[in-house]
Amino acid sequence: MVDLLFRILAVVLVIAVMFSFVASAQAAVGSPATDAKEGVSAGSYAQMLGVLGALLGSGIIVFGAAMGISRIASGATEAVARQPEAGGRIFTSMVIAASLIEGIAFFGLIVCFVAIFLLT
Repeated sequence: MVDLLFRILAVVLVIAVMFSFVASAQAAVGSPATDAKEGVSAGSYAQMLGVLGALLGSGIIVFGAAMGISRIASGATEAVARQPEAGGRIFTSMVIAASLIEGIAFFGLIVCFVAIFLLT
């Protein structure tokens, strides 16, 4: 399980790095990146790494939220299987916990997207 998780994270990292270099190579006409005669400055590398960090952070946030909700659903399913008469209360608790996880995930994604827009 852990080996599979590391493989998935490695693939996501490689894809994110590939897309970040492509996006940073497409500078607008008349921007400081195209007007510079020396090539790419250290500031643009820092911006690129900041955007890459924000993208990786948003991926980790989404992955963590998915893992949390799947664990809640798994526990609720087992609880209803053991005690079917408590299914309504278990379902209500599950929905409340899942919505709290989604709220935290959306907040984290907004923070990452704000970081991306401030860096670009």
